[in-house]
Amino acid sequence: MDKIFKDKKMAAVSNSMPGNVDTSDWFTSLSERGLDRREDPRSIMNRAKSKESWFCMHPFAEMFIELDGSYKACCLANKSGHHIATTSIKDWMQSDNLNKLREQMLDPSKGTDAIKKNCSRCVDDENRYGKSRRTHHMWRESNSKDRWDRIERNVRMFEKTGVWDFDERIMQIQLKSFGIECNLDCHMCNHDSSTMRIDMMNKHNVYSEKMFGSMKKTQRKIKLVEDNLNKIDKKSVVEQIKELAPYLNSIKIIGGEPLIMKRYFDFLNEILKTGHAEHITVKFQTNLTKLGEGDHKFLKFVPHFKQTSFTASIDGVGKTAEYVRRRSIWSEIEDNIDLLASEKFKGKAYVDVNSVVTCFSVLRFDEVIKYCSENPGIRSAGWLMIERPKSLRANNLPKKLKDQLIPKYEGWPDIQAALRMPEEPDNDFQDTLNYMLQQDKAYEGTKWESHLFDTFPELKEYYKGSYPKNS
Repeated sequence: MDKIFKDKKMAAVSNSMPGNVDTSDWFTSLSERGLDRREDPRSIMNRAKSKESWFCMHPFAEMFIELDGSYKACCLANKSGHHIATTSIKDWMQSDNLNKLREQMLDPSKGTDAIKKNCSRCVDDENRYGKSRRTHHMWRESNSKDRWDRIERNVRMFEKTGVWDFDERIMQIQLKSFGIECNLDCHMCNHDSSTMRIDMMNKHNVYSEKMFGSMKKTQRKIKLVEDNLNKIDKKSVVEQIKELAPYLNSIKIIGGEPLIMKRYFDFLNEILKTGHAEHITVKFQTNLTKLGEGDHKFLKFVPHFKQTSFTASIDGVGKTAEYVRRRSIWSEIEDNIDLLASEKFKGKAYVDVNSVVTCFSVLRFDEVIKYCSENPGIRSAGWLMIERPKSLRANNLPKKLKDQLIPKYEGWPDIQAALRMPEEPDNDFQDTLNYMLQQDKAYEGTKWESHLFDTFPELKEYYKGSYPKNS
């Protein structure tokens, strides 16, 4: 289990800044170069592990384009103010914005303003839970011998020259600017990230203004996203990425749900034409309910790329999974995991799990941990606590329930930390329950019908309204 879930070793460290971050599992699998660097107190490895520097590899190895075409230092970073329409990918990777962030991550004496501006989500998560996307990826990447050696060389060169270099083939492009098509109605998802969420809001009035703000404001946000998506010159983006293909380590494709989007299928066909696909790993951020639509079967690409990772959003097992990610069918997800783990794709395709812990999924999240640890078809698993809407955070559960859950997560201090936090001051748990019951009502009589108190019967005693279904 520890091989999969390194988060289990996130024990509190009193002197860490920020948060109680344990770096003991970083850099445990070292190359020959790594063994030499272990003896050098000024190596990037030792500065990161000792927490002398708040180091993250993402600004050195990642490019992210948001739905509206904005560049960000990573998918959780704040918007930079730079846009694909006016700044090329090459120029962004060598921009003053990123360079200042890189400098501060390497040398704390140069200040922290760029870190605070770009990386507040990870800083906050580490303060609250002792882990973040930064810590998870640093553990993973620091124990990838060849890749870390190349990251280290790139960082050392930047320290000497002040110039970021493409040549080490460490760059990952994360692409989210091709659309928001999605086949699921996940209750925690922002409406401007999913066509299904938009449809349920507009056609069935499934929405909570207390949770998501005014509907008119959300509709304006959706219109803005759609307008921005239409303005992005997709052909130019594709051509820029094709030009960078000789330097790419990986391409991460995000939706919506990317595996139902023809535009991504066409994009990967273009990457094949570059002749560099065999050196590139493709990563899909997916709900794993489908592996393609119609003639657009994404499995066709697996033999042609170096590797293909399907990072599955799984927040529950069985009926719980179908409830928290409405319109999913658990048996189909399991079938897809089994197919990708089969001999046919051995060494070429992998399933990783990325979960969101909410006040609902945390009630059964131990089942997710158990399922992933026991399933040989799943290579790794990680999770984040939901940030917004705040009303869905785990700390908003009734205290009695939280006290019952805390022992269940012995060995997982980040989840325990979330459960020990006080309720958000402006939260009303009844509003949250009413929103879920509203969604339940919209699905009655359909094949996706399921009900909150059937799925989580322990919540029923805390509901002050009248539940219309005998359960």
